Amino acid sequence: MQHSCKTAPTWTVGHDSFTKIFGLLQEQAKDGVKYFCFDYFDTLAVRKIEPEYSKQLAARLHSLLLGSKVAPEQLYALRQQIERELCAASAAAGGELEFYMEPFAKAYRLRLQEQFGDLAQLRDEKRFTETILSLETTVEKTVQQPCPETVQVLAWLRQQGFRTVLISDFYLPGYCFEQMLKNLGLHDQFDNLYVSADYGLAKSSGRLYEKICQDLACQPDELLMIGDNPRSDVTQAQEKGLRCLYLLNPSQKTFYSQWQPSQLDSADKVEQRFNEATATSGLFKETGTSLWLFTYNLLQNLLRQQTQDVFFFSKEGEFLKSLFDQMQVDLFGVPIVRSHYLLVSRKATFLASLKPLEEEDFSRLFYFYRNISPRDFLLSLNIEEPLAADLCQQAGVDFQTRLSDLVNQAAFRQLLKFAPFRDVYENRRASQRRNFISYLDSFGIDYNNDGLTIVDVGWKGSIQDNVWHILDGQVKIQGYYAGFLDAAVKQTNNDKQGLLFDNTRPLPYFNVYNNNRSLFEMMLGASHGSADGYFTEEEFVWLPDDHCREIRQKIQTEESDLLIATVDMPEERALFEEKIRPLQEQILSEAGRLNQACLCSGCALPGLEWFARRHARMVFLPNSKELEFFENLYHLENFGVFEYTDFRTGTRLSLKQRWQNFVSMRKSPAMLEMGIWPPIILRRLGLDFYRHINGRRRLQREFGRYFIRG
Repeated sequence: MQHSCKTAPTWTVGHDSFTKIFGLLQEQAKDGVKYFCFDYFDTLAVRKIEPEYSKQLAARLHSLLLGSKVAPEQLYALRQQIERELCAASAAAGGELEFYMEPFAKAYRLRLQEQFGDLAQLRDEKRFTETILSLETTVEKTVQQPCPETVQVLAWLRQQGFRTVLISDFYLPGYCFEQMLKNLGLHDQFDNLYVSADYGLAKSSGRLYEKICQDLACQPDELLMIGDNPRSDVTQAQEKGLRCLYLLNPSQKTFYSQWQPSQLDSADKVEQRFNEATATSGLFKETGTSLWLFTYNLLQNLLRQQTQDVFFFSKEGEFLKSLFDQMQVDLFGVPIVRSHYLLVSRKATFLASLKPLEEEDFSRLFYFYRNISPRDFLLSLNIEEPLAADLCQQAGVDFQTRLSDLVNQAAFRQLLKFAPFRDVYENRRASQRRNFISYLDSFGIDYNNDGLTIVDVGWKGSIQDNVWHILDGQVKIQGYYAGFLDAAVKQTNNDKQGLLFDNTRPLPYFNVYNNNRSLFEMMLGASHGSADGYFTEEEFVWLPDDHCREIRQKIQTEESDLLIATVDMPEERALFEEKIRPLQEQILSEAGRLNQACLCSGCALPGLEWFARRHARMVFLPNSKELEFFENLYHLENFGVFEYTDFRTGTRLSLKQRWQNFVSMRKSPAMLEMGIWPPIILRRLGLDFYRHINGRRRLQREFGRYFIRG
């Protein structure tokens, strides 16, 4: 083989046959080649965008990471400046005319602090550097795809038992490079990996080739370099005595030359990517896009507020946390905001949030549940049913009978004056408050100074209110919800915000997302039961036997182990495993595709109407299978009232009854706005035929005359 660029043998991808290339490589092996070395970029892997735009794509993620406080264009310009400075400094010191990501990240952080102040994401140098490297790796994995022809040749060489080496001039270190290889299924195809960032030596100067020959204890002409860069992969390799195979990929070069930035984030391209990512089949298949939008809005808000830790409230928060964690890893490669899962329920936190009995009026319970029984009241205080029944019997109070306006009944006043009840109330209230605070402290978060940020499905934020009262209103709490419906007086340090719908903020499409709140609750079912309380080991052993109560979490404290208990009802578990879990798996898979669509679009999203139209199809025009599925769902109410709620439509109605219902409904359209999903109300009224008409009218009110499938 002659050692000049012009006379080096060439391999034209898409033109030369595998037979020809296999034959050429076999001849080289017979002639003494022991190692077949491959370049990576535009040899084994090609990018889906023009290469420099991968850095601009990364700049958009950097902007998101910094809470959108710095424009991507500013960050990209700053990056270019720092890269030039690092390259010049390296060359002046006798090194390579290259920059490497680890020193870049450190310089980048300092420059950002100088220009934009003390952002929370910049405070920890080690964490910021790791995040930037992970983010850059994630972008590269997203924009890369294998070159099938060269990958097939690589696989053939491995099958023949030849040794292979990967050599790349790149600014990310080897452990990041290994992730890229694994992403393309190439991680086990090389005996050795050499990346210039690991050694400060490059192919472009030839120094990396010298290092490789030294490490492998071989002569230069025992290596054959295969690559597309005429200087680094051919000229410099030849000058160091390596043999070469010059790779030409004309179709990829044409693609790069014709690629336009508009292909990244034009509205049509963005919507096309998101359409291709969405689920095309399944019940309530549009739920995934609505939950994805909520998750993205949540991430944006947390980064904008420089939030470091966020708590997801059980039970709905279990799946919301999964979506949030997946989005962070898919976009950044690592979690930016630390997420925690807090086992809470209205029942488990209510008693701990109350005042001493002499000061407490229970208004937060009776505001929503006025006509309840003493049983309902005591169970809402998380007093076990056997003990609650015994207290009522001793106090001479009817345990089971539901009373109108219980708070003003003599039986209620009698119960409050009963000394054994007062003792149970005060002892339980104090221990539950103490234990809950110990549970919260176990997460190691300085919430007294940093505040608490919580996430739940919604709607009024009553568990957040309970936590706020437990902490005496002294800790600032910010709650984010899929939807929020204001129903109470605003309190200092207790803020709430709906991210899909909120009747206190001017968000668009309120009537779309608010139309079937129960659907959110059912789709966000959890793999465990409802939180039942917080107990020391001594307290737990005194609880009455309950086969449904289980210790969900055990936390070591200085004084005693703390037990977090849940109540897992067989009916709820069966519902989750048989109906909800399969839908969540579908949503999680779709979320991964939507994350990729977002990343490939430079964090550009379709308009809010695109998301709303998809959700509107589901709630305004459900198909029969979706209605039947929803009718077979049920929910255990475990606060205020204690009963199962289902959505079954009941018995068939006569034609006369149906006609009367139709007339009533036409006279009073508000019948369909009672908080229950209108298609279910219409079915119960025997007016199933009318749901199509009603649904299309709702669509017209929201989107105008024409409704295009989202």
